[in-house]
Amino acid sequence: MLIPVILSGGAGTRLWPASRRLHPKPFLRLDDGETLLQKTVARARRVAPDAPILTVTSQDHYFLTRDLYDAEPLAGDCRFLLEPVARNTAPAVLAAALWAQAQIGPEARLLVLPADHLIEDLAGFADAVQAAETLAAAGQLVTFGVQPTRPETGYGYIQRGAAMEGGFRIDRFVEKPDLATAEDYLASGEYYWNSGMFCFPVEALLAEAASSCPDVLAPLRACWEATAKAEPCRLDRDGFAAVPSISIDYAVMERAQARAVVPARFDWND
Repeated sequence: MLIPVILSGGAGTRLWPASRRLHPKPFLRLDDGETLLQKTVARARRVAPDAPILTVTSQDHYFLTRDLYDAEPLAGDCRFLLEPVARNTAPAVLAAALWAQAQIGPEARLLVLPADHLIEDLAGFADAVQAAETLAAAGQLVTFGVQPTRPETGYGYIQRGAAMEGGFRIDRFVEKPDLATAEDYLASGEYYWNSGMFCFPVEALLAEAASSCPDVLAPLRACWEATAKAEPCRLDRDGFAAVPSISIDYAVMERAQARAVVPARFDWND
């Protein structure tokens, strides 16, 4: 089963002061009256019509998020993992994997979606998710790469390798480049923007994390054991505070062997 995991944390400092700590970017209303978070949950429901949607957010934003979902007709079955403190994307995603392993089973797959992306081409998005599911079913850790349209220096990049069914092997991740390097990447056609969206088979993700970042996974497992399994699921404060703050890219993806990128042939704006 494909489980959408919506990451809804952070203040979105690029939109400050409209986006700030107590009213972050996912909650900003667009011209059509909807928030980015509502659009994300509707997009998730399109590709996983019968699955629970898991949102990882801060305890401070739970009620605001719950109210938005209650107002979204497509939301359906929504569950929550609440973070007592911010610890970046690796602890958030791996906590979601532990939740899915316990609630759904080892065969679960995670579709990780930041809550602050704007994607209008829903059919193109669904096609990319289908391709990612094919790769994830083969044990690959999958990210979605956005075709660059300009020599952008504000994003990380992914260099594609050999072709696979539905995508490409990942040769390497590269940090935000200078302008000359970004121009070379754009001209080569071999690089994608790193979108921050992923599709992970739960068992493969946890196995890779045990190898690549045991310093993250071990305290997170201890935190999970100390967490009351209620709804919403409030992660144990002391346990979660002991988990290192690190991104899923650094902790897992840059070190993984079985990793792939699916070209995102849809509009994308973060």
